[in-house]
Amino acid sequence: MFKKLIVCVVLILSVNTFAKTDIRFAVLAPEGSTWINLMKDFNNNLAKETKGELSFKIFPGGVSGDEFDVIRKMRIGKVDSAGFTGVGLGQIIPAIRVLELPRLFDNYAEIDYVTSKMKPYFEKEFEKKGYVLLGWAEVGFVNIFANKKIDSLASMEGVKMWAWEGDPLAKTLFEDLKLVPNPMPVTDVFTSLQTGLINGVYISPLGAIAMQWFTKTKYMNTQKLTNATGAVLMTTKSFNQLPKDKQVLLKKRFAEFCDKLIKASRADNEKAYNTLKKNNITFVDLKADDVQKFENISKGVWKELTGKLYSQDVLNMVLKYRDEIRNKKPNVKQPKK
Repeated sequence: MFKKLIVCVVLILSVNTFAKTDIRFAVLAPEGSTWINLMKDFNNNLAKETKGELSFKIFPGGVSGDEFDVIRKMRIGKVDSAGFTGVGLGQIIPAIRVLELPRLFDNYAEIDYVTSKMKPYFEKEFEKKGYVLLGWAEVGFVNIFANKKIDSLASMEGVKMWAWEGDPLAKTLFEDLKLVPNPMPVTDVFTSLQTGLINGVYISPLGAIAMQWFTKTKYMNTQKLTNATGAVLMTTKSFNQLPKDKQVLLKKRFAEFCDKLIKASRADNEKAYNTLKKNNITFVDLKADDVQKFENISKGVWKELTGKLYSQDVLNMVLKYRDEIRNKKPNVKQPKK
């Protein structure tokens, strides 16, 4: 009788050990953005599928701090998972910034092919640091927004440009372009535009609308600087606390979510051009004579950061995969300049 009672207690405890898990999730994307709207839908579906056993507690809009703050909170166990831009990811694995080198990609096909090929490599690198790569995301192709008409390399000189604090890639590129980088957290950018501390920012069209930075600028240069990547990470410690079946499910569902998010972000970035035009943002092209000069400066940045953020071998891998898909000349829709 006593043995039967013990068995029953063990069974009850094993059933209730994973009664409910709220994964604490932080992201800079503001409430009402595509990111958060899709994340909420994903979360509701996940909770239904697991009968409430697994769900996310979402902290949007930078309420958990800048990405550097979030990384610190993940390391001490206050945040379980987060959506990061390349800047945050680069604080953990500097080499991942190779995916954001200026003028590296021309279209979405190149991005998708290279990130899929590089995923196994970066999964292992994040594992070494105590993180699980749940899936890729992206901010999109980035442009310069400014209160000064920037139509040439010469007109960039002296522009007080926001540079994400602690971002060596942006600092190097802007210095080479003769822009004046002003390092600060993302959370200070809007106010700094308002006060005139800075008069230029770099962000995707969708991001400019989501963060409301476009309301404090007049011009958008149509030259794409780079594609701003992103990803969702979870600490290995938090991930390993989930039962194996929940780990498998979470990875599968998050991969699906990230695919959906990327498609939605790209579609919304395309729509964002019309929104910006309607709100009196003037689009400015880079003068034809300066396009090749800009390409040359960009490739100079690749060389400058080799050995600092990533190895020559990693850069060669990325270029190899990019050229593989580029030489196939896929019939894909090009993003707007």
